[in-house]
Amino acid sequence: MLTVVVLVAFLAWVTLVAALLARLVDWLEGRRIRRVAAQVQLTDAVHGALGAIVAPTVATRRGRPWTVTMGLAPGQLGAAGRLTEIAWQVLGQASPSVRIVFVPRKGR
Repeated sequence: MLTVVVLVAFLAWVTLVAALLARLVDWLEGRRIRRVAAQVQLTDAVHGALGAIVAPTVATRRGRPWTVTMGLAPGQLGAAGRLTEIAWQVLGQASPSVRIVFVPRKGR
């Protein structure tokens, strides 16, 4: 009888640990999907407004603002203001704070 109780307790703990690990994986995957969806939405908005001049990357951490990184060539710096505006319009709805970083890149 004691063996049955120990086996049931062991199986309960194993089930609990497996459920917790599954929830953790789901949470991490949901975070990744939200980041990818925001990046696709922003890329579509930029390409719709200005054409394919830049491919932004989007990142976020818990409790921190969205960080948008865009590589601009020296000849494209005039579009930085419009790109900032588009990023605020697209991501500002999901989060009140958005951080935009422009990095120099070689090109035209």
